[in-house]
Amino acid sequence: MALDIGSLTLYREKTLFFDGAHPGPDLEPYAKLAIRANRVTFALRAGEQTERIVVRGQNVPSTLRLSGMILDSFKADPAAFQLLGWGRLSGDALSDYDRAYMPESWFSLYANGIKLFSSYENAQAIDLVEEEAKGADVTEMLLKRLAPRLIDVRQVRLRHDSQAAIVMNENSDGVRCAVIERRRGKDAAYSFHVQNPPKKRIRLSAVAFMAADLFEIQNLYAVAERVAKSLAGAAQAEAAAAMSLDLVEAMQTRNLQLGSLVKAFHESHAVRYRPAPPAYLPVAARG
Repeated sequence: MALDIGSLTLYREKTLFFDGAHPGPDLEPYAKLAIRANRVTFALRAGEQTERIVVRGQNVPSTLRLSGMILDSFKADPAAFQLLGWGRLSGDALSDYDRAYMPESWFSLYANGIKLFSSYENAQAIDLVEEEAKGADVTEMLLKRLAPRLIDVRQVRLRHDSQAAIVMNENSDGVRCAVIERRRGKDAAYSFHVQNPPKKRIRLSAVAFMAADLFEIQNLYAVAERVAKSLAGAAQAEAAAAMSLDLVEAMQTRNLQLGSLVKAFHESHAVRYRPAPPAYLPVAARG
């Protein structure tokens, strides 16, 4: 059965609710309710069946990987989609590095506004938002309408920020992926196009997995900078230093794994970057 996806978008979203006017530039500590998550949206269509999917998660790479796994699972058997073992699937989206050093990782999954799975302990607000949105965009108007059910305050004020971090689109000759990253507090953008192999179509999920790997490599660079500063400041704290050194070793191992995956993808597919490949792209993958 033909599978129609079309596009996939990952948003970084943060919504802050206040009692009355919010106090200034550093808003979050004063919020009565804060909803932060990465939010992936896409529609799955096979025959007459349509599922408007939302995947929410704590970090970009694992949320994108779970989305790719959902794409593959639906393609394999659309009729069994609602019966999948979501707990196992979400566990498979986490790497050994995630499990060891990102224990706060969580996922929530929705189809047409109905919750299928969540590993997030405080998902009640997100559940209500997704029930109302039913896979569409989360707008400020929607949030204002839901505010009385989300928070008990005298006068609700809210701030809703939503920024697309990854946008993927299928086209006649492959898949294009646009990426917006945050580097040292600033946004940086690039895109890449993966060409269809001869007489085949590149799977959108395969491009999602590669984008997740690239994003995680960039994240590791950012974490490495913070760890280096921490080590420099903790010269007298042997226990803290030992813990940080374990993290550095784990990051190096994970970076090598990701570099191998990206290199293998470039060896198997025709990939073009605009305006240029990201600086952290493994040298062996540059072609």
